[in-house]
Amino acid sequence: MMIFNAWLKIIGLFVSLLYLCPVYAERDIADYIELPQAQLEQLELNNFKVLGLIQLKQNAGADFPLMEFSGLAWDNDEQQLILLSDRGYVVHTKPEFENNRFVDLDFIAYHHLEDTKGKKLRHKSADSEGLALINSNNGIHGDTELIISFERKPRIIQFSNTGQFIAKHSLNNPLSDINNYAGANKALEAITLHSSFSIITGPERPLQVSNSNQLSLHTLNDETWQFTPDNEIYGSLVGLTTLPDNRLVALERIFSSIFAGVSNAIHLITLDQESIKAEKIASLDPSASYLNDNFEGITWHKANRFFIISDDNDNLFQKSLLVYFEIPNLNLKE
Repeated sequence: MMIFNAWLKIIGLFVSLLYLCPVYAERDIADYIELPQAQLEQLELNNFKVLGLIQLKQNAGADFPLMEFSGLAWDNDEQQLILLSDRGYVVHTKPEFENNRFVDLDFIAYHHLEDTKGKKLRHKSADSEGLALINSNNGIHGDTELIISFERKPRIIQFSNTGQFIAKHSLNNPLSDINNYAGANKALEAITLHSSFSIITGPERPLQVSNSNQLSLHTLNDETWQFTPDNEIYGSLVGLTTLPDNRLVALERIFSSIFAGVSNAIHLITLDQESIKAEKIASLDPSASYLNDNFEGITWHKANRFFIISDDNDNLFQKSLLVYFEIPNLNLKE
């Protein structure tokens, strides 16, 4: 009987390991996409040079879907690319490069965001949209933390690298009241960290109280800037990232109708206490063909190179695309 019980324990342990393996085991999560040379040349005319494109697979795991990505951030210390879904989870990945071109994406780990009691965020509380990182470039391994902005219930929360709740950052009016936004799903879409202004966030669409078509940036100390979108009717702020020289890069999405397709504009933004300078430096439009999709997240990687990711809206007709690209005419300040 003792031998039988021992075998039962071994079998139980084996089954448990099989159950846990899908979370952390190596798996194939992406397909490499090769774009036609003519399309690459057309994109480059818009200052958007593609250096690699992959499409994420939705069916990577029933309990761990890969869909509805709204943000991403590069962890330089860990050499990881962290993807954020608006379903309330993050996916840690490692990009693979050959001759400075992005060719594949390796899965590392998958973590649900948790509330103060250690339970997974759900429903309206899980609508995570913007991602920035703390301690991701200090030369110390294992101390990265996540700063995430939310829609529906607008707030900014700090999490551990594996999704545990650390702190909630205070929002002042008008950002704290969902009624001040253009809609419940138009709240804090973008976020980044800045050495002078700390956390900078922005709503997807102009706030109702602004009475303008200007997109806006906000700090948690009530500092506010506005800039003109590429499209003043349909332009939405969907992503932010900060360059080493403290300038920001903002991703604007333009969507008027299914028939018109999706466009994106990339803006270079310089801030000081009293002013803002914004200029469009690159763009994607419906002629981008395979890249005519709902891009919502952007992160700086190195030099003048970036990643952007699209949100497939859990829709069979859309894709989760991760693009590595260069803005040739972008010169970083020393």
